[in-house]
Amino acid sequence: MRGPEAFDTYYATLYGERWPALRDAMKQPASHVELKLGGSRTYFLDAASVAAADLMIGALRTNTETSANPATPQRLLDLCAAPGGKALVLAAHMGEHATLTANERSAARRARLKTVLDEHLPADVRSRVHVTGHDATKWCLYEKDAYDAILLDAPCSSERHLLQNPAHLTDWSPARSKQLAQRQYAMLASALDVVKIGGCILYSTCSINPQENEGVVERLLAKRKGRVGVCHAAITLPDQQDNQGPLYACLLKRYG
Repeated sequence: MRGPEAFDTYYATLYGERWPALRDAMKQPASHVELKLGGSRTYFLDAASVAAADLMIGALRTNTETSANPATPQRLLDLCAAPGGKALVLAAHMGEHATLTANERSAARRARLKTVLDEHLPADVRSRVHVTGHDATKWCLYEKDAYDAILLDAPCSSERHLLQNPAHLTDWSPARSKQLAQRQYAMLASALDVVKIGGCILYSTCSINPQENEGVVERLLAKRKGRVGVCHAAITLPDQQDNQGPLYACLLKRYG
C-alpha cells in the first residue's frame, strides 16, 4: 500500500462513514485564534492547540496551589517546540519566576522558533525562555526528575498537511505511522523520567491516527505501570468542531 489511494483506503478503514466528511474538512483552512502576548507581532494559532496548552497551564496552577512551597520557581520544558505556538502560550502564562526550555533538534526549525519567540514575547518573558537543540528521545540520559511540567507536541503524520499538499502523499504508506509511533513512544518514555514526581506531561499530536495517539499512551501505561496515569485525554477533529484541529491531547501525571 502506497500513495494517495492507499492513504484514502487506510483512513476510510479507520473512520468508516465519517471519513469523507473528515477528509473534506481537513482540506479546508484551519480555524485560528489571535494571540496578543506583548511582543511586536500577533501570532495566529489553531484554537485546538491553545486549548491543549491551557490543559497544561491548568495543571501547573493546581500543582502550585497544592504545593507545600508554592513560591518555588517552576521549570517547564517544551521538548519539540517549533514552530513555537504552544511555547508562546506556555510562556505567556507561566509564573513570574518560572523558566521555560524550548527545545528543537532541527537547526532550521530552531532558527524559526527563536524568531517567533523574539517577535511575540515581551522582553521580560523572553529572557526566561531558553532555546536548546537536543534529541528528545535521549534527554533522560542527561537530566532526571528535573521539570515540573513537560509539553511533548510530537512530530506526527500531520494528515491535514498531507491533504493540503497532495505531492507529499506520493510516497505515503502505513509504515510511516508505525515508524513515527515508535519515535513518539521513545520521546514520551524519556519525558516520564525527566518530569518530577507529581509533575505533568502533555502529550499531543496533530494526527488522526490512533496508533500515534492512544496507542503511544497505552504503551507507556503498560510499560510504566504504576508510575503514570491519565488525567484527561481528548481528540479535536475539524469535521465536528468548527474546523479546529486535528489535535490529540493527553494530560499525564507522574506518580513514581
